Formats: sequence, structure tokens, C-alpha cells
Amino acid sequence: MNKILKLVLLVLLFQSSYSVADRFKVVFLNPGFPTENTTGSFWTNVTQFMDAAAEDLDIELVTVYAYRNHILMKSLIEEIAAEKPKYVVLVNEKGIALSIIKQLARYDIASFMLLNSLNEKDFVLLSAKEKRLLKGSVTPNNYNAGKKLLNGLVTLYKSHKNKADKKQLIKILALQGDYTTPASLARELGFNDALKANQNLLAVDSTVSNWSKQQSYEKVTGILQHTRIDIIWAANDAMAFGAKKAVLATKMSQPIYIGGINWDIDDINYPVDLSFGGHVALGAKSLVMLKDIDNNSLVNDNRHQVVDIFESSLSTYYHDFTQRLSLKQLGHYDFSRFSLSSAEPLVFSIDNLAKVFTPPTGE
Repeated sequence: MNKILKLVLLVLLFQSSYSVADRFKVVFLNPGFPTENTTGSFWTNVTQFMDAAAEDLDIELVTVYAYRNHILMKSLIEEIAAEKPKYVVLVNEKGIALSIIKQLARYDIASFMLLNSLNEKDFVLLSAKEKRLLKGSVTPNNYNAGKKLLNGLVTLYKSHKNKADKKQLIKILALQGDYTTPASLARELGFNDALKANQNLLAVDSTVSNWSKQQSYEKVTGILQHTRIDIIWAANDAMAFGAKKAVLATKMSQPIYIGGINWDIDDINYPVDLSFGGHVALGAKSLVMLKDIDNNSLVNDNRHQVVDIFESSLSTYYHDFTQRLSLKQLGHYDFSRFSLSSAEPLVFSIDNLAKVFTPPTGE
């Protein structure tokens, strides 16, 4: 009996040591704010998804915020290095990632790109060591998001117009995020290609509002004073909410169809007509990939992934997805099911996220 007990204790000790050895630390350099602000709640929500995934994957996660200040972001490297992480998850906000990857490489700290990755021009500027320490990336298909949003808004506009109205030129206002962030540029390209492919569309203006609800409100207020607008396309929901606020304030007689990207929880005061989102969950996907990279189960060819994850707010998934986020129920997702170490690994998608959610008791 004593021999059996000793054997069991040895097995348990081995398993415990193995678990501790497998556990590693990740620092997420979040470019946004820890709470909702004028640029919306997107980056706060990214952290929520990552916290829930880290729990399932037995990863120690530390989040450091840059408050949408790319200069501050560069100054945080010493603080991050002091945490002694194995990996740092970076976002290429305003093209700052190249510099940060190089700084982290001096400490022999590996990087992983989330949502906005390096472009080819910057990648070739990495040394062999820096390229080796860039372990992977996961980005959404932002081009498709920009394209889908304009096509969806045009469909909504046409469905509510009579035949006579449909012959008129449809006037579009585009609100871009910024001048350099890859997501903004890709969404703008998708918008432009959808614009060219649609008949009877006219872009009356395309202006940068720096992802900000307030800047969007001010710009749209000015534009509406001298131009008729039928559709407002916004590169994120915060700018869409600002546009809606401006439209309501001007008390326009004709409806203006407004859409954004992010699936931010609706601003009940300024509801918009359409949003494409779901990519907020890709922070969780980044940790799944790092877990698989760390145990060498994710092959090199699959370490840089572009995921076409965007769904419409008119889809059947939108309500449950955003409600679970607002109620802080992300811990009820089982993110380990997406790891290659799972018995039957699932593809990371909005529909599969619904499948791995276990409702809280009593719901």
C-alpha cells in the first residue's frame, strides 16, 4: 500500500513540475486605454478576451497600456523587460512595432504581432536575430471588413428607398482611422475597391478622425452644413457613434445610414445601422498560437495567420457575443479547445466561439 501511495505521489509531483515548467509569462503591450474612452472600448475588450484565454491556457499575462500614445509605447520597453516575459504581444500602432521589436531583441525577448503586423518594407529591416525572435502574428482581414461595410450600407440604403430614389447618386462620407496603422490602410483600400465596384456612388469626402468619437462628431457636423450625405462609412464604431451624434444634432430630414467596425457595445444614445466585428477576440487567438508555438506543435508555415473573422451586426451571433462581453462572461468560453493540444482542435471563428461557451449556472 505504501509503495502504491509513493508511486501516486511521484506521479502527482511530476505532473505538477511539468505544469509549472510549461507555464510562461506574456506581456501584452496594449496601445489603448484600460477603460472606455473617446476612441471606444475596443482595446479594453481585447484585454478581457486575453485574460480569459490566459486562464484556460495556463499563461501568466501582464498587460501594459500605452494610452494611444506611440511615443509612450516606445518608452515602456524597460518596464516590460523588467517583467522578464518569454513573449511580448505587440500591435503595430502607427508603424511603431519595428522599433519595439528591435529594442526587445536586445533583451532576447520574443515578439508576437496582434491585429496590426509589420509590412514587408519593415520586415526586411529586421536582422536575422530579430526575425528569429518574431515568433508569429495573427491579423484580421481588414480589407474585407472595409469592403463588406460599404457594401452592407449600400444594401441597407437601397432597401429603404423607392425606385425613383435609387436612380439618384448615393453620396458617401468616409471616416478613416489614421494615416499609417495597417488596419486603417487596409480598411480604406477595401472601401475604395467597393466604391469603384458599385454604380451610382460618389465619395464626397474621406477624412481621418483618429479613431475618435469626438473628432468624428466635429468633422461630420461641419461637413453636413454644406453637403448632402446618404451614407457614412467609419473605420471604427467610435467614429460611427460620433457621426450619429452629429446627424442627430443637425436634425436632418432624410435618413443617413451609418456603419462602423469593431462590434463595440452599442452606444444607446447614438445607435448605428451596421457594424462588422468579432476580431476583438483575436487577442485570445494570439495566446492560443503562442501556447502552440511554445510547445512546438505549430509549424513555421502557420505561424503568421490572416483570419477572415468579421461578421455583421445583423448576424445571429452578434447579440450573444456582445452580451457576453458586456456581462463579463468571457471566462465561460473554453479557449483551450482552439489549441492544437486539444483532442479535437477547433478553427478559431465566431461560430466556434459560440460552441465552446458554457452558460453560467442559472442563466
